[in-house]
Amino acid sequence: MKPSPLTLRTPPRYGRRAALSALAALVLFGLSFAIDAAAANQIGYSEMPALWARYLSAVALYYAAICLFLWFRRRR
Repeated sequence: MKPSPLTLRTPPRYGRRAALSALAALVLFGLSFAIDAAAANQIGYSEMPALWARYLSAVALYYAAICLFLWFRRRR
C-alpha cells in the first residue's frame, strides 16, 4: 500500500530505527559492565546504576524487535 502523494507525512523508516536501537542497546549493555567495574572500586557501592543501564538496554532491544517486525511486515 503506497501512501498518497498529497500527504505531508514521510514514510516510517523502520529498518533504520531498528539498527539504531540495536546499536543503542549494545552500547548501554557494554556501559553497564563498565559502570559495574567502576562501582566495585567504591566503598559501599550500589548495583542500581548498572541494573538501570541493563534495563534500558533491554527496552532498546525490545523496540528494535518491534521495528524489525514492522519493517519485515511492510516489505511484503
